[in-house]
Amino acid sequence: EGVFIAYASIHGGTAEAARKMKDILLAKGASKVSIADLSRDDMAEAVEDAFRMGKLIVAASSYDANVFPPMYDFLHHLQLKNYQKRRVGIIENGSWAPCAGRVMKGMLETMKEIEIVEPMVTIRSAMKQGDIPALEALADAMLA
Repeated sequence: EGVFIAYASIHGGTAEAARKMKDILLAKGASKVSIADLSRDDMAEAVEDAFRMGKLIVAASSYDANVFPPMYDFLHHLQLKNYQKRRVGIIENGSWAPCAGRVMKGMLETMKEIEIVEPMVTIRSAMKQGDIPALEALADAMLA
């Protein structure tokens, strides 16, 4: 039992939000939280961690009206490996037209018995103090 946070960040804003989410989850009593940078860490290990943990949070930047490719690849691997029966939270990042959340949600909805936890959190470029309550609300929902 635990939470795995997988993130794909372009300029570091999504990475900062993912690390803050880890801190919030641990402060709220999560038994175990692990995190992976999909742009730099081994994809096979990230997929393994997604299966090892009971809950998943995906965090990614919007990219060309889609999702940043490392996150797309990660979710595609989960689809191929029949990822199922998990609770998943979504954090998206986008400056003027965030779309990563919609794309990630669409990919997750193709998987069996995936519960997408609300709220979906939207970060605008760099995380701001005003984004923390939304991250805390997602953490509370994930741990409920």
